Amino acid sequence: MNVCWRASSIVDTFCQQVLRSTIGSEQLIGPGYPRCNVDRNTGLGVLQTKWWPVTSVLALQVSPSRSFPAVWTPVPAGDYRIRHPLIAVGDTASATAPDGGWTIDVAPGYIGCSPWGRTPTGGFIGAGGRGSQLVQVDYLNGWPHTSLTSTAAQAATVLNVDDVTGWAGASGFAYDGSGTEPVTVASVSASTPVVLPNGAGTAQSGPGTITLTSPLAFSHEQGVVVSALPAAVLQAAILACAVQALTGGTDAITIQTVNGEHSSPQPTAEGMTKMYQGLLAHYKRIM
Repeated sequence: MNVCWRASSIVDTFCQQVLRSTIGSEQLIGPGYPRCNVDRNTGLGVLQTKWWPVTSVLALQVSPSRSFPAVWTPVPAGDYRIRHPLIAVGDTASATAPDGGWTIDVAPGYIGCSPWGRTPTGGFIGAGGRGSQLVQVDYLNGWPHTSLTSTAAQAATVLNVDDVTGWAGASGFAYDGSGTEPVTVASVSASTPVVLPNGAGTAQSGPGTITLTSPLAFSHEQGVVVSALPAAVLQAAILACAVQALTGGTDAITIQTVNGEHSSPQPTAEGMTKMYQGLLAHYKRIM
């Protein structure tokens, strides 16, 4: 278990972010700054999030930056969108590549003044020039990943898991040897929802239950992993585990041949490290 924990940490560290689904919460200032600006041609606010891929925007709020304390105005859900959303609903093959984006477009007028001088509701929320707005954005990012906290019987549709974050509408696999099967999640319920900043509501995250769109074909014991992480990431974690087991704090760099004198050379720890870093290269977050 310690080896698996270390390997997971190594994978996340190499990618410079946690790859499993988490809640991102950021307070940006704009317009006129690299991660919070306005498109001069369209008047759209453009937000660049720190974490990737953004799978859902939970809440978006703006406040004049000169206000102490901040006076937050919610941006309606219909006035923002993910520029390149991750397609993952009902498609168990979707999590096979580093897809998805980290840009959120906001309707004109909320971040900086729109070309027409007014917000969609008739106000001047965005007026004031460079750095005039604070923007609070809360979002889900990454790929859902969890494990069962109790045995799930064959034909069950409600599973007890250790993390429901990002699972609503997502698809993945219950990894259980010959009983491995695809799952698609209709809804989730956290035991204790996370409270978002500045009165923006709550988010379903942490231990709870996930409800499937169709019954399980097999039973699964407590501890079985249910994941939407791309196959390349899972393979990289396996290789990182092997490297940890091989080295174990020593200078050992080879695996002993076990299939006789005609066996092909076994991979080295150095070689496997290069392999998992190659698999993860496209998932690395570069700011």
